[in-house]
Amino acid sequence: MPHLVIEYSDADFDAKAVEQMMLAAHKGALASGLFGEDDIKTRAYACSHGLVGGKPGSFIHVTVYLLSGRDHATQKLLANTLLDHMTAAGFAPHSLSVDCRDMDRAVYSKITR
Repeated sequence: MPHLVIEYSDADFDAKAVEQMMLAAHKGALASGLFGEDDIKTRAYACSHGLVGGKPGSFIHVTVYLLSGRDHATQKLLANTLLDHMTAAGFAPHSLSVDCRDMDRAVYSKITR
């Protein structure tokens, strides 16, 4: 845990930038001190259409899925750490955002090998 799901404006970022984006998010989650490196799962999805403020514009949005139980202060720290790592990596789209979402610990299931 966590799952980092990155959505980005497709026309604004090439494959190398997306790889760097995922690495920056991964490093941000790791730097938060909340997770071990092997626990962090990161993926990215291109959005072929999007508006920022009603106009075409570049964006990156990271949704962080966490097992339930962390307080808002911890989630805010994580979101800010991710934003810091994304901007330090040179990402400055028109909109850069992070949101933390709880997954119900009672029903979350996984298999690891």
